[in-house]
Amino acid sequence: MRRFGGTLLLMIAMVTVSANLRPAISSVPPLLDTIRAALGLSHAAAGLITTIPVLLMGIVPAFAAMLAARQGSERLVLAAILLVGVGTLARLVEMSAFIYLSSALCGIGIAAAQTLMPDIAKRRFGDKAALVMAIQACAMTAGAGLAAVLTPGLSASWSVALAWWAAPAFIGGALWLAVVGARKQPGDATGPRFGFPLRRLMAWRITLFSALSSAMFYTTLTWIPPTYAEAGWSSGETGGLLLVLSVAQMAASLGVTWFARHAGDRRWLVIGSVALGAVGCAGLAAAPLAAPWAWMVCVGLSTGAMFPLSLMLPVDYEDWPDALRRLSAMSLTGGYVLAAAGPVLFGWLREGTGGYAVSYLILAGAAVAAGLMCFGFKPRGRDL
Repeated sequence: MRRFGGTLLLMIAMVTVSANLRPAISSVPPLLDTIRAALGLSHAAAGLITTIPVLLMGIVPAFAAMLAARQGSERLVLAAILLVGVGTLARLVEMSAFIYLSSALCGIGIAAAQTLMPDIAKRRFGDKAALVMAIQACAMTAGAGLAAVLTPGLSASWSVALAWWAAPAFIGGALWLAVVGARKQPGDATGPRFGFPLRRLMAWRITLFSALSSAMFYTTLTWIPPTYAEAGWSSGETGGLLLVLSVAQMAASLGVTWFARHAGDRRWLVIGSVALGAVGCAGLAAAPLAAPWAWMVCVGLSTGAMFPLSLMLPVDYEDWPDALRRLSAMSLTGGYVLAAAGPVLFGWLREGTGGYAVSYLILAGAAVAAGLMCFGFKPRGRDL
């Protein structure tokens, strides 16, 4: 019973921390037009607010994996979630330099925490690690959705509304400290290890899938609200779109968690999620006002499913903690570095073309290409 209680508390702590790894990013898009006007930013410069943390989420994982070998994954996760809280609180200062600094601090913290979670899950939960990672993905999706929907109503000041999300981050840090502590845990690596499994085709496929997952999520989250705001929709109406998007994401995360647990071959879940994203983005490009709710459902189901699947793949194909850390670091590094260009490129194309159609078509095309690549995945437990 005591062991069960400790395991349950650890699971609660991991879920709480995971839920705080997206609000610093997803709270921005609903207020992006307001922030852009207040700070005098172009569309591309506004896209940087999202791009900076996504880029750092690609750069930091390799160093986080190496540092964790010295300091311990559990200890580093504590520092990471507290850094997210500090970075979010910095948004109280209404200056462009501080909004970018905030994005950088949050990106570093988010990257370090999510890189090390698979290692902790594998050591603490063993064969159930993939399920644990799927539950954490659901928590991240739920945190992102709540922040996107609730932020506009938190305060009349955009800076206060954004900074509000520092509170749950600090609460998550306190819970992690109470349950896990700050000492290096048994089972951590004994020396620094660095390097990616660059010679393994499986690692590249996982990385490319992770890239599409991140690009689809962050680009659509950033630019769907401005797309409809420029079409004359009110903040309440665009908030309704984000609510539908978020509910679809959470439903997909929960559904994938259940189905993937029983599926010996996850390829069809992967391919199906990518196909839905292609349909949703094509609809947003061709006829955004014809069926906006349907496009939100397609994009939401797609991004909500792809994220937990991208987290499960490294856990499925690596058993040793050090190898898992390096594979997770590669998939996150490559995935987020490639995906970081999405929001800025999208904004740049918006300014260059005067509309959003070309940007959404490119995103749909990338989804189609990734879907073809996903046929190369094999049933779990076998090398690729």
